[in-house]
Amino acid sequence: MSRAAPTVLLAADVGTSALRVAALTPDGRPLHVARRPLAVAEPVPGWAEIDPELWWQALGEAVGEVLGHLPEGAAVQGLCLSGATRAQVVVDARGMPLRPAMLFADRRAEAEARDLARRLPTDNPAEALSAFHAYPRLAWLSAHEPEVLARTHAVLEPKDWLNLRLTGELAADAVTLSRLDAFPEAAEVLGWAERLLDRPRLWPWQEVGRVRAGTAPFDRLRGVPVSCGAMDTWATAIGAGAIRPGQAYDVAGTSEAVGLLSAARRVAPGLVAVRWGEAVWQLGGPTQVGADSALWAHRALRVEGALEAAIARVGARLPTADWPVFLPWLAGERTPIWRSDVRGSFAGLGRDADGEALFWSVLEGVAHALGDVLAIAAAATGERAVEMRIAGGGARSDAWCQLKADVTALPVIRTTVAETGLVGAAMCAAVGTGLYPDLDAAAAMMCRTETVFEPRTALAEVFQERAQRWARAKALALAMALP
Repeated sequence: MSRAAPTVLLAADVGTSALRVAALTPDGRPLHVARRPLAVAEPVPGWAEIDPELWWQALGEAVGEVLGHLPEGAAVQGLCLSGATRAQVVVDARGMPLRPAMLFADRRAEAEARDLARRLPTDNPAEALSAFHAYPRLAWLSAHEPEVLARTHAVLEPKDWLNLRLTGELAADAVTLSRLDAFPEAAEVLGWAERLLDRPRLWPWQEVGRVRAGTAPFDRLRGVPVSCGAMDTWATAIGAGAIRPGQAYDVAGTSEAVGLLSAARRVAPGLVAVRWGEAVWQLGGPTQVGADSALWAHRALRVEGALEAAIARVGARLPTADWPVFLPWLAGERTPIWRSDVRGSFAGLGRDADGEALFWSVLEGVAHALGDVLAIAAAATGERAVEMRIAGGGARSDAWCQLKADVTALPVIRTTVAETGLVGAAMCAAVGTGLYPDLDAAAAMMCRTETVFEPRTALAEVFQERAQRWARAKALALAMALP
């Protein structure tokens, strides 16, 4: 009696420095992951761009490698791409790129962002309109490359352009596009920009189309359904299980993104409201703090041992209420203050503070920055988080996860698979092709809990007192900072 062919899901993460493709089982286990590095060009200081064809080439190579490692007879059920956002692929009517794609780090449109911001209401509750957004960048194109803009048919996110190449269908996800909805006045000011950004909105799990006949390796995927996908933060968070109101998430990388999920759209000063699902909204945003803060402190304080080992050793120390607190704004801060001019500092330094105590305070300061965002979100939504799902490279540190649980007073939950962005994309493919009825059902099967870090009740008073000290230090630092 022959066995049924194993079912697999293909997931891709379209980054700026690398592109990854994975084959996963319907219960979320990765079978093989392929990675291809990408070359970012910086032709002018402050610019960061890439030839979109490099994404297409990397996708083909990575898909080919993954298909070559599948079990014999495996059937690909569906495909979904997630990826870097705040990047624009400018295409003509045939869907072909007209210029290199501007990436997240590209700052060329700073003057246009300032000009647009002056023309917007001062009480806009979302983050300040910045050079990273599509509207200022389109204004830059209008001023500096009008001949390109005249031929532009659409401006796409990277994964949407790849979906177009795969299926021939033009679409975008409602999650990513919901961020543009925070600036309707910017669309009105530019007038012509909205039509270049407007396209059919799908939920990330909905089907864009099916893979068309093409060259290898995509000829082996002909007819496979392609789900729309979403931005990388969303895919990483849902791959960690953050899908329901009352959950918080922390994507812990070089910098960290944090948010609270609720059942209705709410706004708060300095926080970003993003549509998370059909009946779920996120309030939070990207910070400027994270592993980069720990890397700086490890080097500057000359903490003994490799970084990971130092975090494990020092992070496990038990604090006292009078240890210094640290504001981790080494390169300014995004959510919730959106100021590039503020800088970090220690407060409460005493002669008894050694280097490891200061390093511990840096790790704690990052956790306080996350807790600060969640507190603002909780006040705006009227509901406090019941748990925090953690993902990203920082999630692998037990000591830092425990410290975040203590500081936020939330259980911090880590799942078994480290590559949660690929799991999130695979969940969309699974729902889109009918393997599961919705993301809740997919999460129940594909997001398996590895460790729960509970807040330590014996230290609750110490951390509450330290949170008050951190809040006072923050208020004083902002009052003293130059406007």
